[in-house]
Amino acid sequence: MKDRFTDFFNDLAIFLADLKQLCNRQTAHDAFVGYWEGVNRDSYRKIPLILTVAVHLGALLISALAPFLISSTTKIPEVYTVDLYQVMETAPSPPQQGKKVKVAPPVTKKPVVAAKPVKPDAVSLSPIREKLAQERKEKEYQKKQQELLDQKMEEIRLGLEEAKAEQEARDAAAEATSKIAEMYKSTSNIDKEVRKGQPTGEKAPGSGATGGGEVDPRELAASARYTARLFEHISPHWQLPELQNWDENLRAVIVLRVKRDGTVTNTHFEKRSRSLRFNQYVQKAIDSAQPLPPFPLDLRQKSEEIAVTFSPGGLM
Repeated sequence: MKDRFTDFFNDLAIFLADLKQLCNRQTAHDAFVGYWEGVNRDSYRKIPLILTVAVHLGALLISALAPFLISSTTKIPEVYTVDLYQVMETAPSPPQQGKKVKVAPPVTKKPVVAAKPVKPDAVSLSPIREKLAQERKEKEYQKKQQELLDQKMEEIRLGLEEAKAEQEARDAAAEATSKIAEMYKSTSNIDKEVRKGQPTGEKAPGSGATGGGEVDPRELAASARYTARLFEHISPHWQLPELQNWDENLRAVIVLRVKRDGTVTNTHFEKRSRSLRFNQYVQKAIDSAQPLPPFPLDLRQKSEEIAVTFSPGGLM
């Protein structure tokens, strides 16, 4: 109980201190000046403030003029006392002649005092601004969702194009591999036929001391096998950009001078294509494929010049 009284007096002391601070002239002046500056900064608060002041002044003016507008000549009627019990027992006597009967004046109604006008509530624009801000946020969110959707669709389109280009590249590589395999098979058949036709220890025409300028068929078969192996080695390095449409008629022929250990000593274009970029990719494929495979044992040449034809579909 004592603690409750103590809390009560403490709260009362704090309230009186705040009331004293509120009644301070400087505090009231600063509060009014701060409020007026806030109204000047926010144009939306001026109109409600002006309407409120006008309504209060109108109500004050009506209250001051109301006593003068209402008539104060109301008369209070006279009071008559009538014994109703006696009147009922005795018969009413006829009115005597010459005696005036007082007639009660009509009762006048009291004037109705006009009701005090109700102060209208100030109109707040905060809900309207909040609604506009919410609509703006929704439009921005919808715009971002549309941008994300467009980005996803573009990624899907690029993925489909890349998959199509990869499939075309695989088909071209498979076709080139099949051509190389056929070439290798044909050279193997030639080698077999040559070996079958030459007896053991017999030299081929044009070889050794009896050369006569003719080429040994076994050398020719070994060179053909090495060329097929060389094509197979360079083919994985021949890659064109997948997203660009290349003319299928483009051709570039490059001549390689290769030593026995696979070192390339010289390269030159025997025929360039009409596309500068295509020629650059041809040179890039040759550079990335080095070193080349070494010569087989049955190819006794110290070096070979091999012409490689490049097309968008593969090596030829």
